[in-house]
Amino acid sequence: MKPGQSHHKLTVEPYTQWESGVASPASACGPATMAALMEYWSTRLGKHFISGKSHFYSKAEHINHMYSQHGGTPWGMNVHGFIRGIKDYIGASSAPKERYQLSLTAFNDMNRYIAEIDAERPVAIKFDKWFTFRWRGRYAYDYHWVLGIGYETSVEGADPILIVLDNGVKYKDGGFAPSKERRIPFSANKGIITMVALNIIEARELKGK
Repeated sequence: MKPGQSHHKLTVEPYTQWESGVASPASACGPATMAALMEYWSTRLGKHFISGKSHFYSKAEHINHMYSQHGGTPWGMNVHGFIRGIKDYIGASSAPKERYQLSLTAFNDMNRYIAEIDAERPVAIKFDKWFTFRWRGRYAYDYHWVLGIGYETSVEGADPILIVLDNGVKYKDGGFAPSKERRIPFSANKGIITMVALNIIEARELKGK
């Protein structure tokens, strides 16, 4: 790494919206992002009351559950639906409600994103040029959910980079590539991005503040 640069990347298990068994793959990027986020909080952050992939037969079934029960639609998932779906999914868990405070916030700010990643919390990211009325722009995605798992920055003024899991790619011949890391310049895509941060705070942490 060059002097002045900073970099942080989380270890997050990828989910692929196009894998065999996903019922509505073309519109499953939101549910796949939700499932990957929940799996991370369950296994990596120790919130075992949240159902991860072990609660289902497969990752595909986990995605299908998110789709059918927590906000999936044939035309995709908006930010409000994503937030409501996460709240409902965690709310249906076995966690004693008096022990935890759930926080879900939407924003568009690289510094806030960096703070979330530095706190070991992945961030859901929605790209949407249609409903931001930026139809003629060229962006990493026109309309898509991904999971932000890291960043790269430079003090030299270069565009900061989002490191994301892309939820996979469908090929014209019917095949697909599994979800992989992709590096996306933030400033060039900022106008169509909404970020969603999740935090689950235990009651004892709140008392200590």
